[in-house]
Amino acid sequence: MTNNLQHLTQLLDRAFKDKPNNQALVGLDNVINYNQLYDNSICLANYLSANIGKGTVAIMVPNLLAFPVSLFGVWYADRTATLINPLYTSDEVLKQCLDAQVTTIIIAKVFYKTLLPMLQKTQIKHVIIVEVGDLQPTIKRHIVNLITCFKRKIFLIKKHSGINYIALNKVLKNHSNHLENKVLENEVALLQYTGGTSGVLKAATLTHENILANIHQLEQWLPKDINENSSILTALPLYHIFALTINCLLFIHIKGNSILVLNPREIKQLIEPLKKYNIGVITGVNTLFGVLVRHKDFKKLNWSKLKVAISGGMPLDKKVSDLWQSVVGKPIVQGYGLTECSPVVSAESYETSEYTGSVGKPLIGTTIKTFDQSLNELQANDIGEIGIKGPQVMGSYWHREDLNKEVFTKDGFFLSGDMGYLDEHGRVFIVDRVKDMIIVSGFNVYPCDVEQVLNQHPDVEESACVGIDH
Repeated sequence: MTNNLQHLTQLLDRAFKDKPNNQALVGLDNVINYNQLYDNSICLANYLSANIGKGTVAIMVPNLLAFPVSLFGVWYADRTATLINPLYTSDEVLKQCLDAQVTTIIIAKVFYKTLLPMLQKTQIKHVIIVEVGDLQPTIKRHIVNLITCFKRKIFLIKKHSGINYIALNKVLKNHSNHLENKVLENEVALLQYTGGTSGVLKAATLTHENILANIHQLEQWLPKDINENSSILTALPLYHIFALTINCLLFIHIKGNSILVLNPREIKQLIEPLKKYNIGVITGVNTLFGVLVRHKDFKKLNWSKLKVAISGGMPLDKKVSDLWQSVVGKPIVQGYGLTECSPVVSAESYETSEYTGSVGKPLIGTTIKTFDQSLNELQANDIGEIGIKGPQVMGSYWHREDLNKEVFTKDGFFLSGDMGYLDEHGRVFIVDRVKDMIIVSGFNVYPCDVEQVLNQHPDVEESACVGIDH
């Protein structure tokens, strides 16, 4: 149970205390257990506590073993983290670092060239360099790092004066694994950025309490036979709140094992762990599941241990779901979430027997309503803007009082910007984004509806519908 926890570090405390030798993570085929995850996180926390002042710590790292170590290190040091997409441009990184008031960044060496042009325009005073081979056995670490540097043509890190540089590997070697900072007072765990459909940079202020509440809700939803012996395939990036909460934090809570996929665009990296490990849970988006079902080896894989496949982030195409079910024997279940909600607010039952098009019922402790443009509550089956209230919902956007007034109703419902409805059974159906709705001859047309119909044609793999003024 998580409802008696106050801080996300307590998830790892418990896993370390109860099951220190359980597999926690697999990255590049190397396993680290909860003892190692805890020890390395504490080493980093002690370095941060001793060497950096207050301020947000940015993490710009792909799905490597160093990612969870970095995140828990930041939290054990009682700092707030902000997660940066490693594929961002220099301008995008600059905007996020300035807005979040970043003073320290933990960054993968292969992406340092993105940071370099704008580093002196930020408040950053400390740079911690992560290499792809970090947390691998010594010989393998050197080989992986050498190959990576050769392929990426990265040989020297250009350094700016006035900024402290250190390698993560050096930090982990030279600092104690006994926690020196034992007072955790900072309530904000993450400044999680989202552009939404508006493209406006804004950060959801997610507290430890918000995220722990969502983990507790998901624990109630999860199949009971998903436990400390279970593995989850982590192909989605951990810097995204969907994978972070479910694949990383929820699985640490149940003391399970997360198989990290560094680059799912390389289909081999996606298929190999499915062959090698008994995967109990898969999270993904429609695109990822579409790639899997169309791969030549899909039907050869052993799916006997799979308990549930969860789709989120975008509508699930019925054709993809049907192909999946024809081989695996059970459908992909859909969930619905938003960055501002830590992120999950509803999910279909894992016992669902067929594609329904629904994103399920609200999670425990969550209330979902639909509203018209005047913020009047609508009845069942009436389409309106989806509003959400629950313990996982953020309290505010970071330093955006203008937006905070717009996105919450007087009763405290967060307005999602998504159009949808609840049926008479309380199941949620997403129709489209508010701003994507197209007016045709006075009628509301939702692009998702058009796309779903088009995608049923056997010669159509994917489609997109847009409105054009004339």
